[in-house]
Amino acid sequence: MLTSRRVRRAALALAAAGAAAAVAVSASTAAPTASCSFTLRIGDVLPFTGGLAAYGGNMDKAVKLAIGLQNAALKKAGLSKQIKVMLVDSQDGQTQAAASVEAAKKEVGEHVDVIIGEMASGATIPMAQSVTIPNHVVLISPTASAPQLVQLKGGQGWVWRAYPSDNLQGKVLAEAALQKFGKGATVNVGARNDAFGTALEQLFVAEWQKLGGKVGVDISWNPDQPTFDTEAGQLVSGSPAGWVIIDFPETFVKFAPSLVRTGKWDATKTLMTEALKDGPTLDGIGQPVLGLSGTAASAAGGPAGNAFHALWNKDVKHAQPYTGFEGTAFDAANVAFLAAMRGCSASPAKIKNNLVAVSGPPGPKVTFQQMGKAISLLLAHKDINYEGAFSPVDFAPDGDISSAVYEIWRYDGNSKFTTLKTFTFAGK
Repeated sequence: MLTSRRVRRAALALAAAGAAAAVAVSASTAAPTASCSFTLRIGDVLPFTGGLAAYGGNMDKAVKLAIGLQNAALKKAGLSKQIKVMLVDSQDGQTQAAASVEAAKKEVGEHVDVIIGEMASGATIPMAQSVTIPNHVVLISPTASAPQLVQLKGGQGWVWRAYPSDNLQGKVLAEAALQKFGKGATVNVGARNDAFGTALEQLFVAEWQKLGGKVGVDISWNPDQPTFDTEAGQLVSGSPAGWVIIDFPETFVKFAPSLVRTGKWDATKTLMTEALKDGPTLDGIGQPVLGLSGTAASAAGGPAGNAFHALWNKDVKHAQPYTGFEGTAFDAANVAFLAAMRGCSASPAKIKNNLVAVSGPPGPKVTFQQMGKAISLLLAHKDINYEGAFSPVDFAPDGDISSAVYEIWRYDGNSKFTTLKTFTFAGK
């Protein structure tokens, strides 16, 4: 157990003489007068190496972009001497549990109020259980999707995610299989043996069987094993209509050659998930994966998605190819800041109590482009409804987002993808 955290300063002095901050909202909104002073300390634990390394660097840049916009808005509002946001540390979670736990311990030792990370459920869950929950630090994962993440003992209010639960993806993957292979078809299923892979595999199989589908082979593998020839041989056995494979890029680049060597695998008859919607990874495998398709939560549901993409192209340099998932980390940083503004405190306890309020109705809708307006309304004790780059966010009290758009994608080569269909889910 880590030592107890320092108690965060939290002060709200209304109408303090000489310390008032007047910020104009609009011609029709009175300028609020308030004194509010805190420094929000954010850390991120993201996969700069490991299975999701293709995404981690961009996620970190998205967090930095959000914090830069927040501080710019505070400066424009005349509040930069009183309120600051800092990225205290960026740690490599390596897409695995032990490294993420150690990284989170380091950041808690650096007195962060919020940790954004990890991307993988298998890294995020132990980090929450071992570090952030017992130390009462708010944890917001950009993309960890295993349903059990928001069901952890003691985690309610402390653990959140900006990406939809696999309870939804299991349904979308089964529907995609129905459209691709037909009613009553037999598919072979393979998944990485970790929190993400096993949970989604079980959810898919249950939903597929509800739709009348059959499962021939159902296997899993250790992502760290040296070879995959045995598992590939098992996965292509029988006469399936197709395959559903749940994996991460780092493992699949080693698994794919084993599948090709069987002479029985066909990428055009294979469904995967969002982690493999990565152009450079698939380009590196080449011809054997042309026509591969899959499902993924889509940034198409983000009200500020197009504006964010334009901002990214304009301001972010030396990034990996844009994926659309960057908006999840961007939204995580923004809702953490807005929750701190609403509570006029960087105290994690106050942040967690305000995340639902700032992320959904009631209140006027605001995107990152209206950050100054959001600050003014919150200082005036008004409601806001943050509309995100990846989704509307709209946190439910259990830490899940309440709406999502999913797509069925197809890889066409040269980092190009076609969206074949979209599905919208509203409400939990």
